Amino acid sequence: MHPALRWSVATPLLLVCALLCAQTEEPPGAERESPRRFDAGDLREKHIELPGQGQEIPGIDLRNLGRPRMAFTDDSAFAQRSWDDRTWPFLYAGEDSLIAGVNTWWVRYRLDPDEDLKNVPLVLSLGSTAAVEVFLNGRSILRSQAMPLLRGSKAMPLSDSLPYVSSVFTFLCDGERESIALRITGTPGTVLSANACDLSIHRPDTVYGTQRVSLHFGIFAGVNLIILLLSIVIWFQDKRDKSWLLLALLALIEAFDSVMDVAGDMGLLGFPETAERPLRTLAILLKPWPLYLLILVLRKLRGDLDRKSARRYAWAIIFLTILSAGRAAGELFGMPAIGDQLGSDIRPSPGVIVLLVVAVIMLIVMCLVFVWFAVDVIRLAIRLLRTRGYERWIGGGALVSCVVTFVLVPFTDGGALGSLMGVVSHYCDHVAVPVSVAIYLAIRSAHHNKAVARQRDDLDREVQERTAELSLSKKRSDDLLLNILPHEVAEELKLTGSAAAKHFDQATVMFTDFKGFTAMSERVAPSDLLEELNACFRAFDDIIATHGIEKIKTIGDAYMCASGLPDPKTSSPSAVVFAALEMQAFMEARRSVREAEGQLAFVMRAGIHTGPVVAGIVGVKKFQYDIWGDTVNTASRMESSGEVGQVNISDATYALVKNETGLVFTPRGKVSVKGKADMEMHFVRAAS
Repeated sequence: MHPALRWSVATPLLLVCALLCAQTEEPPGAERESPRRFDAGDLREKHIELPGQGQEIPGIDLRNLGRPRMAFTDDSAFAQRSWDDRTWPFLYAGEDSLIAGVNTWWVRYRLDPDEDLKNVPLVLSLGSTAAVEVFLNGRSILRSQAMPLLRGSKAMPLSDSLPYVSSVFTFLCDGERESIALRITGTPGTVLSANACDLSIHRPDTVYGTQRVSLHFGIFAGVNLIILLLSIVIWFQDKRDKSWLLLALLALIEAFDSVMDVAGDMGLLGFPETAERPLRTLAILLKPWPLYLLILVLRKLRGDLDRKSARRYAWAIIFLTILSAGRAAGELFGMPAIGDQLGSDIRPSPGVIVLLVVAVIMLIVMCLVFVWFAVDVIRLAIRLLRTRGYERWIGGGALVSCVVTFVLVPFTDGGALGSLMGVVSHYCDHVAVPVSVAIYLAIRSAHHNKAVARQRDDLDREVQERTAELSLSKKRSDDLLLNILPHEVAEELKLTGSAAAKHFDQATVMFTDFKGFTAMSERVAPSDLLEELNACFRAFDDIIATHGIEKIKTIGDAYMCASGLPDPKTSSPSAVVFAALEMQAFMEARRSVREAEGQLAFVMRAGIHTGPVVAGIVGVKKFQYDIWGDTVNTASRMESSGEVGQVNISDATYALVKNETGLVFTPRGKVSVKGKADMEMHFVRAAS
């Protein structure tokens, strides 16, 4: 973003300066006799370009300190500090002399260093294709051999092609003007301009400064590449959000711009010569794009990028790219600029003047578009900065980048990284937006992870609660099912959806009945009657459960249970007899208590018979486990043929339990049974 903003701000200033300079420029014959004084601060703040150094480095071009003079003869006295060269012509002020047999020239610089440079080590850099010997106040300090140009491109500026050598020296700073003299030995038959020399002075830490520049721009490129990778990864995860793609493009251009800034001479980073001009051209074409992409990112984050605005921005960036293409074409093909033509001695043609007017108009329009983009960035950044979301980080980064760029443009000396202002400006330009995006991504990712973790915890908690509820419901359903069906039958029903009826060769069935229940129901409230009935049946359930007997059903005041099913191993006929005796004991004890309280109490008969039965589920709705067969009918007759307080068993059951200890039997003989022949019966009681 920085090059585009700087271009938009600096271009109008350069136009104004050019007009002022055109009116205040010295006449060709004017002489600047006194050299300009320079000090250590100038060596830090002034910057020049040297091949292979990338960015501009701190230093002073000696031609900017005073107009050097030249001579076309050879005399060793020319090197002396006291030599009077005021009769010599200024360097390149007139035509070079081409004297047969003479190929040696002298160039003298008169310097006025400040006292703060006394005995301070300085570096003198010399760039030339000829053999040159440099003298400081008459003392030889540097020699170079004739060397060819570094590159063979005719369009390459000469200063970018010269081989350079350096030497360390110190000024005397004794109050007198000092001199630097160059003895140049060129190729016979050539003029001095063909062997021109560049001479500059630098601080001894120039190499460190170059390394520092490379370090800074390496950081710029690295930060932008990290943002590029993060943006691409996030965009691939959610391609519907185009803001990440825009951020990736923005980071890519910023990284490329950082590499191009530090590269300078393409040989510095190992680029082939054929790639030099295309890369420079691409860098020029991409200058307006960071502002455009930043606007789209800010509008995307705000959610107000409609199609109309997108088209308007697209036409503007196309216009800026076309204008940049004109400059890029000149860079690519080495065409001279219009300004260079106007600055030449040749009078510009009317066509050139028309082109200049058109160029100025287009330049003004371009500046207006840049200003529009910059104002839009600042406006959107302020709005994002005032929001409560994490987008404020990007808004803050964009605002800092734009504002600091505008404020520090006059103080960065052409964008060099030598001063504190330049360092601050470049960091704001190249990493303010990427770092703000990185912070935004980190905070958003952390917030998203926390939200996901919180949602996951909530879901886990909800799943656990639902699982507990389902487990409780299942337990209730199972318990309810077990209250209706035997365990084996219930499991079979859950697994297969049905339970087949089974035949059992031997099952002991018991019936109980309360005598006078109908008459009692007429004298007792239904709720009291039901409560007493429920208390008795609950006690019966507990008693048979301890003996492994399966409850079949209750019919009014009748209670029916059986042993030997559905698993014959769970109980035996003797268990049914003992359970019946416990039931009678319970009823006797309860009758005593209730009569003592003046309440009515039940008295019970119990009958038991053993024989084959068929057991299973009847129906598909409101089903229940039941048993059928003559054994069931006979057991019912045993109950009805019994007496209150007694347990009446059939002869078949007696045969199975007669040898059981703890039981006492009383034979009843043959007893007439309704619907059946006379049957042998026995009363059974517990041994005392």
